Amino acid sequence: MSDCLIIGGGVIGMMSARYLALSGAKVTLIDQQACAQESSWAGGGIISPLYPWKYNDLTNELSLASQVVYEQLCAQILEDTGLDPQYLKSGLLMMDEYDSDEAIAWMKRYGVKYQSHQQGALFSEIAQVRNPRLLKALKADIINKGVKIIEHVKIEKLLIKNDKALGVVSSNKTYLADCVLACSGAWSSQWLDLKEEIFPMKGQMIVLKSKPDTVENIVLDQGRYIIPRQDGRILVGSTMQNVGFDRSTDDQTRKALHEFASQRFGSLANAQVEHHWSGFRPASKSAKVMLGKHAKFDNVFLNTGHFRNGINMAPESAKRITQLINHET
Repeated sequence: MSDCLIIGGGVIGMMSARYLALSGAKVTLIDQQACAQESSWAGGGIISPLYPWKYNDLTNELSLASQVVYEQLCAQILEDTGLDPQYLKSGLLMMDEYDSDEAIAWMKRYGVKYQSHQQGALFSEIAQVRNPRLLKALKADIINKGVKIIEHVKIEKLLIKNDKALGVVSSNKTYLADCVLACSGAWSSQWLDLKEEIFPMKGQMIVLKSKPDTVENIVLDQGRYIIPRQDGRILVGSTMQNVGFDRSTDDQTRKALHEFASQRFGSLANAQVEHHWSGFRPASKSAKVMLGKHAKFDNVFLNTGHFRNGINMAPESAKRITQLINHET
């Protein structure tokens, strides 16, 4: 029997598993398919909220604290696994909203400064990771640290006895543990009763084939972003569609994203679209991260509902939930 069962193998689940394992816990992680194939894989990997002043204090606290440790964390994972998450401090060029009263007040409060740029404001300390690389490395890392991973098992509900969770139940098996940690993102409300429903918010992205140094910084404008990878590929995203678990992509969105990039960098107009995909962000009406203990069960914990910010909040979210679990159990 495990000390902790983690449901969900995205960046939040795997990062939580890492911190728990490092604290000495015996951890089993269960995912309904292969780990890290959903929202965490599909995003852009910017280690910052897109417009931080639009989020609540907890989101900013988790993100800012994670920014401090990310470079060393990626270096340690590379050293331990030989797999490179491709942490890159590429800076973020924000073309709009940085001069609003709300933005100015936020920057003053948190002591954040930017450099003037002819096209906007350059936040030179903002970094990125290459999500699929980070997730592949993180999976190898937690396996090395003793985490048991069970894939292609869909959890249906908690196993409850005398108002206590004994574990979880799939279609044909029961998994027991001293505590359960929900990290299942947009799928959390499918198996767990929550005060507030979590639902999928679809986002579509494309990747363009280009040459290195075509785009120097991450670019943010009108809610969309352009992310240059080390090998020259350019990620462009993303849309917001409340359409349930509909994975489809469409030509209209692909063309709109390509046009957004080429309007800002003319050389991208003829760049080949190598891939076009969608992902499901874990959204809620309040847009608040669910980080803490379940309302009904003392040994069920939540680390979910991160919406667009799972990657950039993962280390601090994992640290805090690990501290809470170790204090409570």
